Amino acid sequence: MLSRSLRLRYVHAAFGRSGSGAAAVEAVLWFPIFIAVFGLMVDSAMIFHGQSKVLRVVQDANRRLSTQSLKTDAQVEAYINAQLAAIGVTPSRTETLSDTTTGVVSTLVVVPASDLQLLGYFSALTNLQIPVTAQHMREDWVAS
Repeated sequence: MLSRSLRLRYVHAAFGRSGSGAAAVEAVLWFPIFIAVFGLMVDSAMIFHGQSKVLRVVQDANRRLSTQSLKTDAQVEAYINAQLAAIGVTPSRTETLSDTTTGVVSTLVVVPASDLQLLGYFSALTNLQIPVTAQHMREDWVAS
């Protein structure tokens, strides 16, 4: 029978040679970085998706002005702001310009990226202002 101190020496030596648990330590060290990168991807994807939804609203408003469903630039801006409010986006700027000489309707909407993000962990993305522009030819325009 081995003495207690000898047994402890064997256990201590076996413990030092054992590699079990090494992967768990590395996983714990890499896990926060993985989560941060995943969060960045989610927020970036949500910003791009939100930008496409805003673009769809702006194009729809320009088309409505083109077909005279909306009559003035102010009505276009009010329509855009109402549609964006319905999806939870508050634009910081909305401008519509109907050029009577060329018959082109141009609209600019600037949206804060913080309205489009899901997580909002990254201040570099949160402070962005996303411009969305669209142009449409008016159908009621007649060349002189």
